[in-house]
Amino acid sequence: MRRSVTLALAVAAGLAAAMVVAACARPLLPVRLAGLHRTRVWTGERATRIIAQLHGRQVARGDSIVADYGGKGELRVYLSHYPDDAEAVRVLGTMIGAMRSGTTPFTPPRQDTGDSGRWLTFGPGGHHELWVSQGRLYWLQGSPDSVQQAAAELPPPVAGSWT
Repeated sequence: MRRSVTLALAVAAGLAAAMVVAACARPLLPVRLAGLHRTRVWTGERATRIIAQLHGRQVARGDSIVADYGGKGELRVYLSHYPDDAEAVRVLGTMIGAMRSGTTPFTPPRQDTGDSGRWLTFGPGGHHELWVSQGRLYWLQGSPDSVQQAAAELPPPVAGSWT
């Protein structure tokens, strides 16, 4: 009996440790952002489907996150993880190039004057700001104020991520 209790405790401790490691390996978006509460969050396959619907094809990684903030969806955050900054910057450059081509519903992106690593555009869903930080590609969508405030609260762009 004592041995089975010890074994059960060891298994429970192992599972708890694995959950902590998994939670630390992929940081989630904050519960509050730009003064707004997070109201919905999609991860994994659900998030990649949402992003694929926007692009008309599968483009996002399986560990992407999509989150809505505010009771009326005032802010949406798309977050995709990449193996490193270089890969995330490459994807950002592809997106900026596509928007510059005029074949998307977005205005040609321009660099944020305050920070050379952030890009601003306008299109479906309002204003958009995108950048790369720590192997992650951030895309914010919403009102100008909520997008700017949220960008200031999230990790800053990696140095030299301008394209």
